[in-house]
Amino acid sequence: MRVAVVGCGAWGVNLARTCAELGVLGAVVDADAAAAGRQATAWGVPALPLAQALEDTGLGAVIVATPAPTHAEICRRALDHGKDVFVEKPLAFDLAEAEALADHVRRSDRVFMIGHLLRYHPAFETLLAHVRRGDIGAVRYVTASRLNLGRIRVHEDAFLSLSPHDVSMTLAVAGEAPDRVEAAGRAFVTPGVVDEAHADLWFPSGVHAHLAASWLSPYKEQKLVVVGETGALVFDDVRPWPEKLWRRDQAATMTPAGPVAVGGDPRFLELAADSPLTREIRHFLECCQSRNAPLTGIDEALRVQRVLERAGSLLTTSSPKLLEATERAR
Repeated sequence: MRVAVVGCGAWGVNLARTCAELGVLGAVVDADAAAAGRQATAWGVPALPLAQALEDTGLGAVIVATPAPTHAEICRRALDHGKDVFVEKPLAFDLAEAEALADHVRRSDRVFMIGHLLRYHPAFETLLAHVRRGDIGAVRYVTASRLNLGRIRVHEDAFLSLSPHDVSMTLAVAGEAPDRVEAAGRAFVTPGVVDEAHADLWFPSGVHAHLAASWLSPYKEQKLVVVGETGALVFDDVRPWPEKLWRRDQAATMTPAGPVAVGGDPRFLELAADSPLTREIRHFLECCQSRNAPLTGIDEALRVQRVLERAGSLLTTSSPKLLEATERAR
C-alpha cells in the first residue's frame, strides 16, 4: 500500500521520512508548494494537491499532519474517498467536532488511527506492563510534564498542543476516565491563548494525576512518573536511551514513631532500541493490512479529547475553576 503524507511542516517531514524508510511513501501534500517540493525531491515522490491525492486510487491511506483546526475536515474528505486515515494529535479543535468526526469514522469501513506517539514508545510500553502486572502495587498518583521553550502556537493553547500524549498515557495507566478535572493556565504572549497550563485529574479508583504543559519553560522536560504502593516508575524522555526508564522500590508506612519512607536504589530498565515513530507507523500499516482496530483508534481519541475539552474549558487568564465530569470512558 502507498501512503500520502498531508502536511510537510516540522513534524510532517518526520512522517514522510519514516514512510519513505518503510517503503510506503507515495506522495506528499502541502499548501506551501515549496515545502511539498522539498519533500518530493528528497524522497522521489510526487507533490500533489490534496484533491488529486484523494482521487488517486493508488494511494490507499493518508497521514494528516496539518494544523489542528484542519484535521477534522481533511479526515472527513479522506474517509469519503475511501482512504484509511492516520491523523496527528489533537484529533480535532473541540469535542463537538471530534464526536462528529467519530460518527463519520463509524459509518465508514476505514481504518482510523490517532497519532498518540508515546503509546508506542518502548519505555512507556514497558512501564505500562509493569503497572498492569502490579509490580509497583496499586497506583497512587501520576505526574506528567511537557515543558520547553519555543514552538509557540497561536490557534491552540499549550495544553491542547502539548498534553495529548500525557493524557493518553495517564488514561492508560489509570485504566479509566477521570470523574473530576481541575485546570488553570495563563496567556502571556497571544491574548486568549494559554501558554502554561496545569491540570489535575481525579479517578474513581482514587488515583490522582497532575499534568503540566508550557512552551515558555527555560528548560526541557518530558517526564511521566507513576508512584505505587511498593515502587515508582519514571519515564524521562529527554535522557539518553539507556536511561529513559527507571524503577525504584519504595514504600511509606506508619510506625509507632510516625510515618517512615524507605526506598531502594533506582535502577534503569532495559528497553528495545526501536524508534517510536517507526513502531507507530508500522502499527498503522499492519492495521490497514489486517483491518484490525488500532491501539489508538477513534475511541481512544475521543477519551483523550474529552479530557482535553474539560481542561480547556477551565483554562483562564485569571483563576482556576472546577468542573465535575460525570462521563466515563466507553
